[in-house]
Amino acid sequence: MNARSRVAGVVFGVVALATASMAKAEGGYTEAPVADGGTLAGKVVFKGAVPAPKTFDFAKFPNPGFCEKTDSDGKGHRVVQEVKVGKDNALKDVVVYMEGIEKGKPFKFGGTDVKANGCRFMVQGPSSFAGVVVKKAEIRIENTDADPSDPKAATGVLHNPHGYEVAGASSSTIFNLPLPEKGQVIKKPVTLRKKESVFKIECDQHNFMQAFFQPVDNPYYAIVDEDGTFSIDGIPPGTYEVHAWHPTLGLQEAKVTIAAKGTAKTDFAFAAK
Repeated sequence: MNARSRVAGVVFGVVALATASMAKAEGGYTEAPVADGGTLAGKVVFKGAVPAPKTFDFAKFPNPGFCEKTDSDGKGHRVVQEVKVGKDNALKDVVVYMEGIEKGKPFKFGGTDVKANGCRFMVQGPSSFAGVVVKKAEIRIENTDADPSDPKAATGVLHNPHGYEVAGASSSTIFNLPLPEKGQVIKKPVTLRKKESVFKIECDQHNFMQAFFQPVDNPYYAIVDEDGTFSIDGIPPGTYEVHAWHPTLGLQEAKVTIAAKGTAKTDFAFAAK
């Protein structure tokens, strides 16, 4: 091999190594073609009597006149329905995710976006308070609230997003920052230390504002639709653990075998604790 060939070989090796490194996603996941990928589909339902919603007295918190315009019982209380059940017992706000997949389809996670709107933290929309995060990736929280009728809140209703790592009954602060102006955005990395932990945001000004997030480390996850169904595609053939997580009802697990170009079905049923 001549000198030029040796140099070309070294350059090619460096480029290949850099390309492989770039393909590595958070948590050691590697992007690679999945020619014979399969699909996991299913539905999540709730069994039994739906728990009563929580209520909060607006008068005990700042900005009662503004906040009571949303999700109010008309009697001065914020109504928070943590367990939302739709038609045919479909359970909403559930994250379904798979573990043990180290290589597969592209994982382009651009961070997690949350809006403070109507004194609510909105993850996907007005009816959802569950989402996903990736460790060390960014979470962005935007304040969209202002109250022109209140001189102190005309340019923004003060919210104070408090980010927690939650593991069982214990929790620790990740960040705690004021968000006083409409249009202001907080951007912070999600730093979680425990494998079993989840991420939570609660407003220190309005404690009824909460949102919850399941950490994921690969693209094989889904947040259930309004009818409780989910579908995850491009899965490399094999046997894996699949989890269904609800912020207040907890975690369920199942084992699933994905055949090449096949479709496996796994359903989950939750009940009140």
